Amino acid sequence: MNPRMLRALTLIAAFAAAAVQAGCSKHVTDATSPATAPPAQQVANIPPDTWFAGPDPNDPAAQWQTDPGPFGGRYITWPNGTVWYDIPGVPNSMLSADSLKVLPSHRPEHRTFVEIYADRMWLRQEGDTVHINSHVIFPTGGSDPDSPYSVMVIPELLPFGLGPAPVLTPGPPNGSPIGFRFLLELRDVLGRVDQPSESSTYPFFDPRSQFQYPIINGGCGVTEAGRAYAVARAVDGDSAVDRRIDHQPGGAVGIVDRVEAGTGSAEDQALRSKILTFYVDHPARLLRESPGFFPPAHQVFTSRTVNALNLLASDDDPYDALSHVEQYSHVGGPTDAPILRRRLAIVGGLASDPGRDTCFVVPGDFMSPAATFTIPDWIANGPITLVIRLCDCFECDVLPGPPACPALAGTELHPTFGACVDTGIPCTLAVPGPAAMVVH
Repeated sequence: MNPRMLRALTLIAAFAAAAVQAGCSKHVTDATSPATAPPAQQVANIPPDTWFAGPDPNDPAAQWQTDPGPFGGRYITWPNGTVWYDIPGVPNSMLSADSLKVLPSHRPEHRTFVEIYADRMWLRQEGDTVHINSHVIFPTGGSDPDSPYSVMVIPELLPFGLGPAPVLTPGPPNGSPIGFRFLLELRDVLGRVDQPSESSTYPFFDPRSQFQYPIINGGCGVTEAGRAYAVARAVDGDSAVDRRIDHQPGGAVGIVDRVEAGTGSAEDQALRSKILTFYVDHPARLLRESPGFFPPAHQVFTSRTVNALNLLASDDDPYDALSHVEQYSHVGGPTDAPILRRRLAIVGGLASDPGRDTCFVVPGDFMSPAATFTIPDWIANGPITLVIRLCDCFECDVLPGPPACPALAGTELHPTFGACVDTGIPCTLAVPGPAAMVVH
């Protein structure tokens, strides 16, 4: 078998499916060629089972490196400029030559998946946070006790070097489903869940069909921020699909909600392992540890005119969802300059009513670290808090205001375009003169 061709199939064919937007595959469900579709389901057919079969996190053969950053973890890197089909992959996994050799029923269960971003392949698992505009890839396994292995492949039409391979060879029942379907739902910070279409069945090798889907691993590009819910569904040779998650109220999202709330039924508990959830978008962060950042904690301001701020910040996965220019919105790696938008507020005592807190929201947004504004006279001398809302987007702010400053609440229209984070820095206002009252 041609190694380069095999890697192109096992790794990059999955990325081809990943090129669509969040919600993943927009392929029409059941879009199969009549000439190669499995036979009609039999009455006595037993539906297949499905599980996640990502890389083994304890296998030293992968030689994972470790990034200790706030959204770090284990990764494999390759040189810049490496073409897709020369990526070595992950040994002993479905991201290697084994992807065409190991039948679904023989793939060990590991609730892990892979994220591809820039020049790194990350090992991810339940609850991790991936870069926005990265690729996510979900190897899966499954079993089926009674259906023929009528995998949707025309062996004589396979590309040179890909056959014979056990996964792509139709035959009698062998305990494996013939393929899978994939779905990734996303819930935004307001609790709204999108409704993407399920992928068609893969692998499907027939170059004569417009519905050919020549991939081994499911996945997609994730370009919206929120919590993602990944589900794979095994398909057997009699056309039965593993629909157990769909039959539960609320599907995958409902199952996760009930289990996390402690109210899940026995069925919910049993199916929770069939769902992988993770978060999308690394929020921007203030560089408070930088020597040039200002103000430090407990800074004393002796003037109401504030003109020395230097609110340094960074974002390791910049993305502009509003841009139609490829360099700002492509999937697979960082785009150009990050969006670092700052909204500011001052929380302090009310000068006319000592002991009562109040809040001043500084008008406008600040796209640069520098900011100049004037603290109004009705903010009293004494302890104050500089609240910095940092957003990595232009239109995603829907955060409520902090309890002491409800006026900072965001009302923007696109919460999936990015994320905002509030940081409070305790300071002191000490302006000389009789007009400045002290709040004890």
